[in-house]
Amino acid sequence: MLRINILTIAGTGLLMLLAGVLLFVLQDSIGQYRRFFLAVPPLGVAAYVFVFNVFQHYNGQLPERPWQTLTEVLAGTAIAAGVFFVFSVLLVVAINQLK
Repeated sequence: MLRINILTIAGTGLLMLLAGVLLFVLQDSIGQYRRFFLAVPPLGVAAYVFVFNVFQHYNGQLPERPWQTLTEVLAGTAIAAGVFFVFSVLLVVAINQLK
């Protein structure tokens, strides 16, 4: 498990490097959408933790049926999106009321 964890972290670092270079090259095209990219790193960490929790729940294996894996991922994504939405709305309302 330690080897998989280290390789996952290294692979994620490489993907983040490639994404950073791509964003740098395309900065003029995506500059107006920069505010949406700030949420990507914490969501990436949340996805990493979610995947390892799923593997821990199933004793280091994927569920036998692929649909069960898809259901786990879709449920996790829906819950995370819902929580993100609720917190965003609450922050917008609270900041608007406080200013």
